[in-house]
Amino acid sequence: MRNVYTTILVVFITLMVGNFAAVATQPVSAVTPARAAQELRRLKREMAVQQTLLYCAAALCVAVVACTVALYLSRQKLVENKDNEISRKNRDLLDIQDQVYQANEELRVINTNLEGIVHERTLTLGKVNREMDMFLYRASHDLRRPITTLMGLVEVSKLGFDETSGRMLFEKIHDTAVNMDNMLEKFSMINTINQDSFECLEVDFTEIVENIRQSSMISTYASHIRFDIQIDSRLRLVSEPNLVTFILKNLMDNAVIFRCRHASRQPIIRLTIKQMHGTVGIELHDNGIGIPQTMLPEIFHLFYRGSEASKGNGLGLYVVQKAIEKLNGEIKVESIEHEWTRIHITLPQAEAPTIAMHFSAAKLALA
Repeated sequence: MRNVYTTILVVFITLMVGNFAAVATQPVSAVTPARAAQELRRLKREMAVQQTLLYCAAALCVAVVACTVALYLSRQKLVENKDNEISRKNRDLLDIQDQVYQANEELRVINTNLEGIVHERTLTLGKVNREMDMFLYRASHDLRRPITTLMGLVEVSKLGFDETSGRMLFEKIHDTAVNMDNMLEKFSMINTINQDSFECLEVDFTEIVENIRQSSMISTYASHIRFDIQIDSRLRLVSEPNLVTFILKNLMDNAVIFRCRHASRQPIIRLTIKQMHGTVGIELHDNGIGIPQTMLPEIFHLFYRGSEASKGNGLGLYVVQKAIEKLNGEIKVESIEHEWTRIHITLPQAEAPTIAMHFSAAKLALA
């Protein structure tokens, strides 16, 4: 573009210089009027031509300048667009960088949580394995004990017996069979609790409690114990009826086993079930032998027996706690040794669609 300007300027100067040179080199001679007029016309024509050329050169200069300005503006616009595009791409890159950083942070958090979950699952699995080992060992031992007792009673019966000793012998056989049945029943309860899914129904507490009172453990001592059962008429709970039955039955069985033994006091078992704010509260109170404070943290452990008076196998309260955990409930135990024991349980509504029907198969859980 600079060369174009230079060329135009050179042409313009050449024309001007040539014009002046032509005038300057014109020979001086005698001038006649006709000659002067002719020369004047010639000079006018040359000046007109020179003026036309000058206008053309000026127009060409203006056109070149206009093209130059337009080209400059176009290049500026192009540069501005490129700058804007580069800025946009830089912003996009920054956004992508932020997204990558956030994704990395999320992955880091997920990895941290995953490590915690794996660690927690590993601990849980280890605990389950230890419980399983203990369970198999104790279960095999506890199953063998009543069998050896029955075998011993059979051997005793071979020696002969009269009516009185025969009655005592059959009572021993009956008690042994009942203990074995109770233990197998608790094994079945544990298996049910460990299932992954349950059917949530509306729990009929009145029917469940009545079936428990008719079970062998309760009915055997019912005449010696005063039962005070209070069930809220407004009570409504959607939950897993079998687990609720397991909780109530084991609590009432324990209350009967560890009932008051003083001749001056009648054993009392008070069961209260009432509606609370979005939950159901279950409270069992008895005036039995109580639990020493040092044993309270241990009573829910597998196969734990806190008293020599226990005729069970240390599974009852373990079943209670496992069932309550499965239902996302809470349990609290208070006791004074040789005075009383109070157990308070809170059960929430099941996180499942409400099924408007009553549970009428509680007897199956007690069979």
